[in-house]
Amino acid sequence: MKITKKLISTALATVMVASTLAVGGLTASAAAAVKKPTGVKVKNTQRALKVTWKKVKKATKYKVYRGSKVVKTTKKNSFKDYTVKAGKKYTYKVKAVKGKKVSKASKKVASTKINYPVIKTIANSSKSVKLTWTKKSGATKYQVYRKTKGSYKKVKVVKSTSYKDTNVVSGTKYSYKIVGKNEKTGAKSIMSSPKSIVYLAKVAGVSAREAKDTKSIAVSWNTVKGAKSYSVYRMKAGDTSYTKVASVSAAAYTDQNLSVNPTAYAYKIYAVNGSSKSVASKEVIAPYAPKKDGVNAYYFDEKKNPTVVLDLKVGEEYKEGKALVEYFSLSGLYKVEVVEGNDVVTVSDDAVIKAVKAGTAKIKITPADSLVNQYKDQFNKKVNDLIKKAVGKYVEGTGVTIKDFDFSTKAAYVVVNVK
Repeated sequence: MKITKKLISTALATVMVASTLAVGGLTASAAAAVKKPTGVKVKNTQRALKVTWKKVKKATKYKVYRGSKVVKTTKKNSFKDYTVKAGKKYTYKVKAVKGKKVSKASKKVASTKINYPVIKTIANSSKSVKLTWTKKSGATKYQVYRKTKGSYKKVKVVKSTSYKDTNVVSGTKYSYKIVGKNEKTGAKSIMSSPKSIVYLAKVAGVSAREAKDTKSIAVSWNTVKGAKSYSVYRMKAGDTSYTKVASVSAAAYTDQNLSVNPTAYAYKIYAVNGSSKSVASKEVIAPYAPKKDGVNAYYFDEKKNPTVVLDLKVGEEYKEGKALVEYFSLSGLYKVEVVEGNDVVTVSDDAVIKAVKAGTAKIKITPADSLVNQYKDQFNKKVNDLIKKAVGKYVEGTGVTIKDFDFSTKAAYVVVNVK
């Protein structure tokens, strides 16, 4: 066969056309391929794990995989998986679909289902606000968010289910939300519902004293910034719990609902603003005894010795001294001595106390030295009986119970104020 220039040109043209078609066919095929989804994210919602991703151009639907199984085919670029269980880890990937063509899988993203915590308690504590919340499966840490004004800001990350916020100012309202987080997967629960409180500082400077002229007890304290009112709680000697007796706007209260018999009253004060309440003030004790047979009050000295207070006038005699002394000790088996103010009072052999001049005297009563060991149990019982009758469980205004002390070798005292 004779090869001519025309034949060569025709052959070259055919090759070029074929090459062009081939290249054109490959380009068209590549253009028709579906791109894999990107931007896949998984986050917790109230009851599900929500998977989202960026839309793929010309994709008609998407296949969502959990592990190796398809759990949803959807036209949307999001999916909520309600079949998840709290505390479990799940891995998701997404493929885009266009007709019969399916893209490669997206990057795998793992997450943990964490239900949102519930704030159980919020209360003012001493110099802080204390929060507690429910423990949630899957959460290895908890983020604490706080707001005063504007938006919530993260203030602390803790492993426990409680937090004390010490960066607080009395009179300021604080709102809190809690988020559970898994350190391994980075998953976070949605925020808890908020809880709010007005921080109120602990009431200080509380004092209580007997107002003799009105047969009442006057209680006063320092004002607290942000307090709209104050709640006064009282417990009588022998009682086991406090009872609210008043709500006042001023930093003072006069308690007139008192016993007609010698006793003692304990008081605690709370600062209040709406539903917010401070922690209780320090307990204060006010011994109380209406003027009766010269006995003005019972209390305990710094060494926890029971003490009776008598108010006498110069020249006046307290003829019930023997009964008083015998109450402390054993009939006929006691020792009485004036340890302070020997020139203020005298004490006769039968324990009659006579006021000689103005001043203060202290009389000490103990079992006779030779009888301390023999009768210490009986003496102890006498003293404890007095304590129970006079001031119930209180010792020196501390709220410490009688059983914490051994009074068997203690003395009792009578303080006499002479005017």
